[in-house]
Amino acid sequence: MADSQRLRSVPEGIQLISEVAAELARRDEAPVTVLGVTTYFPMDVDSIARVLEGLEELDGVERIQLDKLAAYEIARPERFLPGPLDIEEQAHLEKAPAFMRAVASLKQDADWVKKVREQHELLRIASAAREPRVELGYLTSRTDLPSAKVQSLLNDFGAEGYIEVTVDEDADALYYTFPRLDYSRRRFQRNMALLESLEAAPQSRLSMWIFVALFATILLIVIIFLRL
Repeated sequence: MADSQRLRSVPEGIQLISEVAAELARRDEAPVTVLGVTTYFPMDVDSIARVLEGLEELDGVERIQLDKLAAYEIARPERFLPGPLDIEEQAHLEKAPAFMRAVASLKQDADWVKKVREQHELLRIASAAREPRVELGYLTSRTDLPSAKVQSLLNDFGAEGYIEVTVDEDADALYYTFPRLDYSRRRFQRNMALLESLEAAPQSRLSMWIFVALFATILLIVIIFLRL
């Protein structure tokens, strides 16, 4: 699986995610959540979370509990915003070539791409629900993903505090409480189309030459051994 820490080494990616989080905090006048910020990027939840965790080191950014869910309070969001930011039309992604190259490099991992699609599909379904608290059956009935896969993804969210998982023993049912999500079908489709359009970055020539050199070394050792 692709390294979720990779974006933290891309300054443009850190800046971009910070700006989107700040714009959401400014616009909604409320703390932001990892899942909420993720809906503005063709990225996996873990990668977005690692960047937001890094912001905790800054004054005025604090991780808090919002109705039992993890969230980030940004005291002065304007300091992260260089100017107007149209996050709905996703113009922020079009002006971030280094960030998009980083996403393309992650796309080398087919499992990562699959995970992004699955996570975003669940976020889209949860966003369309009338209530933040939804039953497992509601989610599984609206996706072709196996029930076990849906539960696995949701349990991962719950383990990180992004959602709350509760068991109704009387009804023998699982419930999941999500933060407020506003994930339009249009934005979801754009994210997935953008992910699809990116070409996986080719492996570097250096990596290829290292492999060739290693193979040649092993072959030489075998030849020498056979001559002994």
